[in-house]
Amino acid sequence: MASKKQVEEAIREREGFRVELELLEGKKAALPAYEWSVMAPQRWHISEWKNERLEPYRMLVKSATVFRGDGKPVARDMQLGNLRDTYYEAECGPVRTDRD
Repeated sequence: MASKKQVEEAIREREGFRVELELLEGKKAALPAYEWSVMAPQRWHISEWKNERLEPYRMLVKSATVFRGDGKPVARDMQLGNLRDTYYEAECGPVRTDRD
């Protein structure tokens, strides 16, 4: 079993973005460990990630807020690759391509 903070940290380390879990009232703070060893595909959307990867927490967690690299909550569904890019942009500036 893991604490809420341990699960949030494991998601940050493996998935490359920050999440805050809100537990259901009356639920214990002990949660199943985040068992995924590699990040979800870049093309998945946040909604797909939540449905697939947060399934073991469905009966324990009221909500999962996903944050952009600038610390703001994500307001709409987006691809994980684009979400991860916001963390790069927060540290290094805009993502550049050869087309820019």
